Amino acid sequence: MKRRSIILLAIMLLPISWAYSQTLELDYCQERARSLSPIKKQELLYETQANLNIKNLNTLNLPQSRLNGAYNYVSDVLDIGIDIPGLDIAEIPQNQYTLTLDISQKIYDGGYVKNAKKMQEAQLAANVKGMEVDLFEIKGMINTLYFNALVYQENEKLLGTVVDELNKQLKKINSQVENGAMLKSNANILNQQILKIQQQILEVQLGRKAMIDMLSDWIGEPISPNAEFTLPLIADQELSQDISRPEQQYFDLMEENLESQKKVLNAQVLPSLSGIAQLGVGSPNPLNYFETDATEYYVVGARLKWNFWDWKQTSRKKKVLEINKEILSSKKEDFEKKINIASIRDKSSIDTYSQLIEKDKKILELQEDIVRKSYSQFQNGVITSTEYIIEVNKRTEAQLNLQIHGIQKIQSEINYLTTKGNL
Repeated sequence: MKRRSIILLAIMLLPISWAYSQTLELDYCQERARSLSPIKKQELLYETQANLNIKNLNTLNLPQSRLNGAYNYVSDVLDIGIDIPGLDIAEIPQNQYTLTLDISQKIYDGGYVKNAKKMQEAQLAANVKGMEVDLFEIKGMINTLYFNALVYQENEKLLGTVVDELNKQLKKINSQVENGAMLKSNANILNQQILKIQQQILEVQLGRKAMIDMLSDWIGEPISPNAEFTLPLIADQELSQDISRPEQQYFDLMEENLESQKKVLNAQVLPSLSGIAQLGVGSPNPLNYFETDATEYYVVGARLKWNFWDWKQTSRKKKVLEINKEILSSKKEDFEKKINIASIRDKSSIDTYSQLIEKDKKILELQEDIVRKSYSQFQNGVITSTEYIIEVNKRTEAQLNLQIHGIQKIQSEINYLTTKGNL
């Protein structure tokens, strides 16, 4: 019975243990968000669409059959107007009908089917890459939510440490107040400061909760309010990489698609050759009008088609494709220029935060010394509790600045790598 109770207690505590042990990483959040995005479903749809089109194109290499029928009443028929003794010439009926089965087999199509299939494959590759471009935008959103949550998390930890320190000091001061060595007002001022910081902690917790709720929706799983967001680590050498964005590959694939369309146009103006066969029954016989009864017949042969003059339609279509290629080239050039400018901005932010961090460290070191001396002066009655609190607030501000600038530097590095497509 005791063993069962222990097991039951362990099961009950599992959610609580999980809530306090959940750890999140930026890479995991990005992968989850992208894999669960509705945009991801488009890949299967694009593949299905291309496969159906290719299957339809493959059927053009198979025999094509068509059933045709016609009934006509003609107002006049052929009449030779001569009676030949011993020869009975049947009268051609005015009611005429035919029923035929036409079969054709493509022998040569100028490479149309082959190039049309390649065009479908090129279109599929461009569509899938376009989907990746849309998914790439999610990275920036996840970066923002993750680092905002990380800043709130670290601020909450720091403010909590400050409250713990002030509570320890308040305990000492209350002891001195009870012994008559210090005025009650000093304890009240310190207690008031603790309450103000606790208010700040509450605001930070609410801000963090908002970030967690949005991030949880993106990654499709609950995130504990006490989850630990880890700070990504970036190696310095990683920041000197070339641009590798999916948009660049998308522009290249779109150009390849335009080239494949040009090949299809070239194939359409080449001669095509097919073998043909026609099986039919008609009255009168279309091959011999003097056979007026329903008669079976057949025709076999070959058919050549060549649209050698189309009033330069194909030439103009090719020019349109060339113009589209130039438009794509200019868009790609403009995109790369914007990426380079954004990279310069992110690199500048990294350098700025690096310098600020160095200054923050020196400021904090000096302020730590000032707070230690101020506390000693406060204990000896040289300064008031208000003056001491002012110095404590300056130290807290210095700690927050160092912490925030450190996170912002990492975020700028992540943004830099994301902008260049290397993350």
